[in-house]
Amino acid sequence: MKPMKMIARTLITGAALAAAVGMASAETMKYSDHDATGGMRTDFVNDVWLPEIEKQTGGEIKVRPFFGGVLLGSKEVLGGVGDNVAQLGFAFPGHYPNQMVAHSVFAMFPTGPVKFENQVWLYHQAYAEIPELKAELEKAGVVPLMITAGLPGAFFGKKPMDGLDGIQGDKWRAGGKWLLRYLESAGAQPVSVPWGDVYVALQTGTIDGVFANYDGMHLMKFDEVAQNILISKKLWYATPFVHFINKDVYEGLSEETRAQLHEASRISEEKFGAVYDAAFDQVRSEQEASGYTINELSDDDIATWSDTDKLTVLQDAWVAEAKEAGLANADEVMAKMRELHAQAMLR
Repeated sequence: MKPMKMIARTLITGAALAAAVGMASAETMKYSDHDATGGMRTDFVNDVWLPEIEKQTGGEIKVRPFFGGVLLGSKEVLGGVGDNVAQLGFAFPGHYPNQMVAHSVFAMFPTGPVKFENQVWLYHQAYAEIPELKAELEKAGVVPLMITAGLPGAFFGKKPMDGLDGIQGDKWRAGGKWLLRYLESAGAQPVSVPWGDVYVALQTGTIDGVFANYDGMHLMKFDEVAQNILISKKLWYATPFVHFINKDVYEGLSEETRAQLHEASRISEEKFGAVYDAAFDQVRSEQEASGYTINELSDDDIATWSDTDKLTVLQDAWVAEAKEAGLANADEVMAKMRELHAQAMLR
């Protein structure tokens, strides 16, 4: 009998140990991000948001981050977090044109609020008043927690440019069909080039310039080969950068813990505004120190980029294409976004 008791005790101890290990791993969440650290957003996530989650939950949730696409690539994160490969993650909606059709409406507003606090107000209002946005995330199996943004859009060109007319007739790259159409409306020849190939494309003359968020291009060192730069804080990079949690994991947490996650995200968003402003100034300072040529877009340039008549045509085209893609009430989504965007611009 004694050996049997020892075996039973061993089995019970092993089961208890396995349960303890299971509980510990459940409290440690993996965070997946396709961008590497060293950039404005990724450093903020790593240094501010993830520690704030641990702080607000009293250490009950610890986060193990995976940056640089180590765990999931840029087009895998949404599904990967939805499938619980990672419990937390970041996705750029532009990488999911078929899954996040409603989210592409943001890109139809080429100018926006200068301050991040007004941008994030618009994002949260949109999530609150346009149910199709959260529905896309829910369908993917995730719940949004924090929203950040890239720095305003900027033009990096190989040729000297005093203003927007400097891009006319040349081959320019942007991310996504709508930004490419903006380039075309401004007189450039739009060219689609994968993000990872842009540096070489600039180097070899495949393209003459690139339009994207200011910080992202500087981080990728595109300004080394395209040293003529046009900037304006009015050219917000409209698409929200969404950070989320697996829906089942979220719903399995206590109400208190869910509230703590949202509080950590709220606090982090408030802090991001100062980081956003400082990053813009830092990028410009570093470029000036490198001897690059930087010009501010004039009011006339801004008016050309966001020409009302051309923009209306593009927005109507978005409605038609979004309906074809399955967003039945795309016209209502656009109407609400126009309303919210106008409110945000008055703040």
